[in-house]
Amino acid sequence: MRHNLAHALQRGLTLIELLVTMSIAVILLTIGVPSFIDMMATNTAASYANDLLADINYARSEAITRGQRVVVCKGAATAVGTDCADANAKWEDGWKVFEDCNGDQKISNATCPDRYGDGALDNETVLRVHAALASGWTLRGNGQVVSQITFTPDGRTGNNGTLVACKGETLNSGNQTRSSAVVILGTGRARVSPDNNNDGIPDDANSCNL
Repeated sequence: MRHNLAHALQRGLTLIELLVTMSIAVILLTIGVPSFIDMMATNTAASYANDLLADINYARSEAITRGQRVVVCKGAATAVGTDCADANAKWEDGWKVFEDCNGDQKISNATCPDRYGDGALDNETVLRVHAALASGWTLRGNGQVVSQITFTPDGRTGNNGTLVACKGETLNSGNQTRSSAVVILGTGRARVSPDNNNDGIPDDANSCNL
């Protein structure tokens, strides 16, 4: 009896049992993997939008504190002469926050008031830099935020518009996981756009390439 029990416990899976097990595993993977990918894309889109919102709010605060214009500008370059209007730069390449004492939307030297009492104008300071988005992601703006957002010392900006982060080049209706948008108002306030009708498109965005 003991021998028979040991033999039964050591018996492996039959071919039918193995096929059934594999079929169940394939079904679970088919259901689970896309959901996991969508969840990851949701989190990434939200992360990019929140990063941008944080830097926009930081720029506004710095403009008020410093009593100078502060710009959030598309593109990764931070060298002197970097121009927010550079057609080759994109928001998904990264962005930076810098003083713009002379209001030319470029990083310039010797344009800020003398802070140190040495009789010389000071250089514009790059205050913060954000790395490029992951491959396959875009971040594009419409209206007056195609290239930059400028805050004046009173915390206001004339740059109304929306910036939307997308996985890929199109917004997919019904897919809530691959886009997130940031709305900027002339008052200087900014917010992440909701998706109140649950169609997978932020309420203030209708395209990835705004």
